[in-house]
Amino acid sequence: MADNIIFINEYLKFISMDDGVYIETFKKGFPFDQLNHILSVHPQIEITSFTILKSAITNAPMPPKKIGSLKDRLIIETLEHNLKATVLYNLTKDELDPKNRNKLMKETLEKLKEKGIVFGIKKDFFSGEIAHGIHYIIAEGIPPQNGKDSIIKMYQLEEPKPEVNQNGKVNFYELKLINRVKDGDWLGEKTEPTQGIAGKSVKGEVLKATDGKSIPLVYDKNTVMEQTQGNKTILYSRINGAVSYVSGKITVSNHLEIEGDVDFKTGNIKFDGYLTIRGTVADGFQVIATNDIEINGELGLGNVKGIVSTNGSIYIKGGVASKGKVEIKAAKNIYTKFVDNSTINCGESIHIGSYCINSNIQAKEVIIDSPSGLIVGGNVKAQIRVVTPTLGSEMEKRTVVEIIGFDREALNKELSHIIQSMSELKNEQQKAKTILSRLEELEQLSPAQQKEYNNSFQKISSIKDSARELELKRRIISDYLKTRGEGEICINKKIFPNCLLIINKRRIEITSVTLATSIYSIDGEIKYS
Repeated sequence: MADNIIFINEYLKFISMDDGVYIETFKKGFPFDQLNHILSVHPQIEITSFTILKSAITNAPMPPKKIGSLKDRLIIETLEHNLKATVLYNLTKDELDPKNRNKLMKETLEKLKEKGIVFGIKKDFFSGEIAHGIHYIIAEGIPPQNGKDSIIKMYQLEEPKPEVNQNGKVNFYELKLINRVKDGDWLGEKTEPTQGIAGKSVKGEVLKATDGKSIPLVYDKNTVMEQTQGNKTILYSRINGAVSYVSGKITVSNHLEIEGDVDFKTGNIKFDGYLTIRGTVADGFQVIATNDIEINGELGLGNVKGIVSTNGSIYIKGGVASKGKVEIKAAKNIYTKFVDNSTINCGESIHIGSYCINSNIQAKEVIIDSPSGLIVGGNVKAQIRVVTPTLGSEMEKRTVVEIIGFDREALNKELSHIIQSMSELKNEQQKAKTILSRLEELEQLSPAQQKEYNNSFQKISSIKDSARELELKRRIISDYLKTRGEGEICINKKIFPNCLLIINKRRIEITSVTLATSIYSIDGEIKYS
């Protein structure tokens, strides 16, 4: 057996033989606390039997006994799919000393070559401090850089929200009901995908990169056009109109803009689309549009013949003051600064900025937005709720507010159906995404596969559009369900005498000033809070 003395003193010696590391002891008295020092100075020793080691020292003298093995002088490992290689040294301090670095580098490079590591070797590593038992990065490859997918940015529709300023005055001047664009206005853009850049492993292998996927822009080609500018495809409006999303496609709908007033110069207006009137509507004239109507004149409306939106909402910046002849109708919401001696009917909510006087109102809910707002006189009828700071007046003007009431169970069922539909849409969307993922794994798409990819992407866009509509309905119904009971009248400040409240056909005559209260019906019983 060839042997090699690793360490020797008057008590013992460690010997390296072909089959492992042995200990031979000469006499008793070796201090055990020196053992760790010996092993730290000779990190190549790996003890596999501390029992035999202890016995040999305790029962000295003892002939050579096998106690372990020699570790590899250096250990090379690859990491991260061969993108990195590390080296760990089990060598003495002297072998790692800078004076022996040429020898160490030669030995390390030979070992790297044996492992097939030929790229990205860090030779400058050998000029630094090196210790045993530490994993050092000895080689680094170049990771592949996958291409980036298309980045899509689209025109964002603004939801109309009436705001109240710090002075308590309703500020409708910033309310945006119609998302107007002009011919040539920006509607969206796509940053084109980038190509991937191949990498290289420490073993010299080429690491493939994936090119970014091209995501199609979905738009109505009749009203929207695309132009290529550098690495971008940009969408522009072909016409003046109002932006909307139909079946996932961005489109520009017909939008008529009257620069001044609707009067003898224009005649009555009947329009299929969105309508913006910069001025007002003169007495005796009528305006009908299928979609949203904006009337931006500061003076508001007087004794007009009528304002009707058959499918959309209406915004009247200056309010409505007439002699009981005007009638405002909207399928959705109505926003107006004030209402005086008018009739208003809408399918969803009416937001009145400051006051409602001697008017007939009918909607699902009637909201007076200003903290100092009021309802005085007239008849206000709502299905869900009426919210106002003040009801009636000190003059005890007869004021009637009626809540028809709603079926909470039916609304909950409708909400459950909407949530179920949203879940089903989510599943459909996931299926379409699975198809996209499968196709994206292919390096090159055939014309049929590209068509399938585009159809799946368009389906996802359509699903998003449907989901957006369902989410709007969900929010509206969830808001309705916050109403107390089956219908509520909420007065935030004061009710004056001679106000008649009707909730689910139950009549309540107010005979004295009543401070802030909420009145509602549960199972036919009137409650107060």
